[in-house]
Amino acid sequence: MNIIVLGAGTFGTAIANELSVNTQNKVILFSRNDNKVHEINDFHTNKACFPNKRLSENLSASSNDKIMKNADVIFIAIPSNSIIQNLSKYKENFNSKTLFVNLSKGFLKGGKIIVEELKKNLNSNNIVSLKGPSFAVEVMEHADTLLTLGHSNKSQYDILSTIIQNTSLYVDSTNDIRGVEILSVLKNVYALVLGIVDAKFNSPNTRFMILTKAFSEIRVFLSMLGGKDDTLFLACGFGDLCMTSLHDLSRNRTLGLLVGKGFFNSDYKSNAVILEGLNSIKILHDLLDENQMKRLPIFSKVYSYFTNPDDSKIDFYYSEFIDYNK
Repeated sequence: MNIIVLGAGTFGTAIANELSVNTQNKVILFSRNDNKVHEINDFHTNKACFPNKRLSENLSASSNDKIMKNADVIFIAIPSNSIIQNLSKYKENFNSKTLFVNLSKGFLKGGKIIVEELKKNLNSNNIVSLKGPSFAVEVMEHADTLLTLGHSNKSQYDILSTIIQNTSLYVDSTNDIRGVEILSVLKNVYALVLGIVDAKFNSPNTRFMILTKAFSEIRVFLSMLGGKDDTLFLACGFGDLCMTSLHDLSRNRTLGLLVGKGFFNSDYKSNAVILEGLNSIKILHDLLDENQMKRLPIFSKVYSYFTNPDDSKIDFYYSEFIDYNK
């Protein structure tokens, strides 16, 4: 199987490296950076992402976009804010039978879902979503990792199942592609909340009280935005929420810890992590009406804080969420 991973960043490199463990796969990591391509091919490293890791010798890299013409599967690991622009550049090189797998997380302008926009832009329905609890460094360590495949038909599932054989990657699946994409954004917002809670209270009782309420609130949120309830119980839902909320490798949890300790800098434009999280919060808010916001007390509090960080106090008490389902 000819596989190309677009984007030689941290997660793209980790996924490409793991897929190359299956010797039936011919995996090429695509990067526009010629120096990075030479480093991967000559030294089997990508030190900008993994200073102390050696890549599989089965993995190669290329900056030649013509290689995409022969791809059976293309994994997309490009930042969401540039994904459409970048793929448009290579559009003429894509063949009609290629399966595209979106790894990128986030909303596009106006709250549009990445996969839905890719289908329009590429004039293809052969696009799936793959998301779940997966720190890149763990994937590099070959840790067993469960991801959720959001797909449209069985042939797409069969292809993914084939290329992950003999790797540490596993999948559960759903045809709710929209839900998979939405959950990959929501979990970051609530991971930030759990970071704040842990910084302020350092209490297991309080942590899991808020986690329980967050899980319930995400269920309401998901339904409002057109996802399916069952998707929440897959790896992209429950699994990713727990990992992102409770482990300190999570950037959004770390941001929450900083907010909770009073180290948040209101000049968020100087910090890419803060900017990414704040953009998601604003986009989500703009998708909701006033009555819907009333059903999301945790999200409402976070939105209020980040829109008025100098005037707001962010605390979480059970009394504020007691009427959660009304």
